[in-house]
Order: sequence, then structure tokens, then C-alpha cells
Amino acid sequence: MKRSGMLLGSVLLALSLSGCSRSDAQEPDVPSGSNVSNRFTECREPRPEICYEVYAPVCASRDNSVRCVTTPCPSEEKVTFSNDCTACADSRVRGFVDGQCR
Repeated sequence: MKRSGMLLGSVLLALSLSGCSRSDAQEPDVPSGSNVSNRFTECREPRPEICYEVYAPVCASRDNSVRCVTTPCPSEEKVTFSNDCTACADSRVRGFVDGQCR
């Protein structure tokens, strides 16, 4: 009985983690020979509700809610998130690139 309980727990853990893969991100078409790690990845719907606890920093483009009337001003800011899942869980994030923001 104990072995079947461990097996069931393992299956449930695997199923819950499988939903946390980069299913929240849409990888753009990548030309051959290009550097994939620095490509912008857009978040897509539905946004993740539960994220994994892995530190793999990404630099996200997040809407800062600033709208100018008379002069151009940036409406997005660069923010470092601990991973792609937590970045895309924020509804103000448009997308991200791998690595910390400068």
C-alpha cells in the first residue's frame, strides 16, 4: 500500500509540473544560425496561475501604466523575474528574454 501511495504521489507531482513548462510562452520563429537565448519570447494566454520554484532569471518587458499626452515617453519597463513562469504570471508583462536585466 505504501508503494502505491508513493507511486500516486510521483504521478501527481509529474502532472502538476508538466503544466509549468514554457507552455505560457510562445517562442517566435528562429532563423537558422541565430542566437536563440537572446530572442524575445511573448507570453500567451492563459497566463500561469502556479509557477515552479527554479531560479533561471529573465528580463521582462512590463507595462508601467504611464501614458503621455504631449511628449513620447516609455510605456514599458525592464524588470528581472526569477523565471519565465513568474514573469508571464504578471498580466502586465508582454514577454521576456533570458538573463537578468542590465
